[in-house]
Amino acid sequence: MPSQFKTYLIIIFYTVTATFFINDAHAEALLISNITVINPVDNSNVKTLKHQWVEINDGRITQISSTPLIGKKHQRVIDGTDKYLIPGLMDAHVHTGAMPGLLYGSPNAQSLQGAFLKQQPRSYLYYGITQILDPSRTPASVALFNENPVTPDLFHCGAIPIIGGYTLFVDNVAEAMQRRKYFIYQPEKDGAVPKGFDASKHTPEAVVAQIARDGAKCVKVYTEDGFDTASHWPTISAELLSRVRLAANKHGLKIMAHANAVDMQKTAIDASVDILGHGMWNWLELPIDTPELPPEIKVLADRIVAKKMTYQPTLNVMRSLRDVTVEGHLEHSDYHNVIPKKTMQWYKSKEGQWFANEDRKNWGKRSQEHIHQHMTNVINQGARVLQYLYQQGHPMVLATDTPPAPTYASQPGVSTKWELEKMHSLGVSLPHLLAAATINNATAFGLNHDYGSIEVGKVANLLVLTNNPLENIAAYDQIESVILHGEAHRRSVFKVKN
Repeated sequence: MPSQFKTYLIIIFYTVTATFFINDAHAEALLISNITVINPVDNSNVKTLKHQWVEINDGRITQISSTPLIGKKHQRVIDGTDKYLIPGLMDAHVHTGAMPGLLYGSPNAQSLQGAFLKQQPRSYLYYGITQILDPSRTPASVALFNENPVTPDLFHCGAIPIIGGYTLFVDNVAEAMQRRKYFIYQPEKDGAVPKGFDASKHTPEAVVAQIARDGAKCVKVYTEDGFDTASHWPTISAELLSRVRLAANKHGLKIMAHANAVDMQKTAIDASVDILGHGMWNWLELPIDTPELPPEIKVLADRIVAKKMTYQPTLNVMRSLRDVTVEGHLEHSDYHNVIPKKTMQWYKSKEGQWFANEDRKNWGKRSQEHIHQHMTNVINQGARVLQYLYQQGHPMVLATDTPPAPTYASQPGVSTKWELEKMHSLGVSLPHLLAAATINNATAFGLNHDYGSIEVGKVANLLVLTNNPLENIAAYDQIESVILHGEAHRRSVFKVKN
């Protein structure tokens, strides 16, 4: 069977990040009256309080009362009767650098990229995502994202590849310097250095310290040795991983590992990373038709539970790589809320279909049905691991890896909505689903002092829903208002303007 993953070498690499600073100085005074507050205190405790008054000043929640509060002068009042208030959602694995599926070198590339960057934050907000985390950023790119007038709160991690390894496919230090701000230099492997290169700044300790100074929330490492069954890329050694672990602990940073196959996840688990940045959908040559998880998979899943690691299922990855070749997929109504008309026309053009066509070519003469069935089998493997972890009581988190490759089937906001729906279809209860999208993510990245629940003192990133998310998954698509740092916006303002 040909490796459908060959195409995925054409990955969007992200090379710059920035520190995010909360700025609530000019937020309006707001009072939400007579609303039902649904508050995920932690993974096992979601409280429902009816007839609540929530007061917001300077972008933060200042009072929550079961006794009616009177609106003050210059204070905007939202009538919450028969409505529901929940924390804003968080997608803890996105890539904000480039338009999904953009063909660089196209005469339309600049205008398409510009339209995407303008709409991208609005697309997340349209679907209620008020916090996002990009695991591969540096200060300049976060600053670029924040130039938009209204954005979700963007947090970032610093990614540290090794020379020649995944995401840094170069042969020498000079090329690495041009490509990445953060990388680890290994004197015994990487050889002579160019003039002006300071090797002392590229030890695990020095790179992690710089990432901490840049305001990151975590350090990302790569244990990827090759797509599918391949294993031809060098990976970070156990000794270097240990040094990264110690340095991250010193600076109070979490460690996220890029790992999705059995062998890669074992390496990451052995290193006691904090966050597994992908679901375990690649079982290599293990049997997939057994009623129980293969023993090798179950052992790893049990270790994830025992070590209390954050596990990001990222079901969107394989789903979006399958759906890019599905005829008529772009007609899904959700896309029309966030994809500009001109961009949609380009996606449907011969040029815009480049990635889908390359993907089909990699399968040779195999039928479309065969391709889709194989990809669906891989998706189901990741789904089975999620279900097993959930059955063990392991907390779920919402994370999509949007976009994981140049696939137009992974769009900001839409993919997050579909990830929630898929998790629920796999058995994750509605209370646990709300926790996964709010307090669990906030806790995983050390943000729960400001985000994830509705409490006095926390940032007022909130959603007003017209339906109860503890009763129906459809409630997440029935948003009346998105409150961002105390500023209330009608959801409709974030819909794409054509």
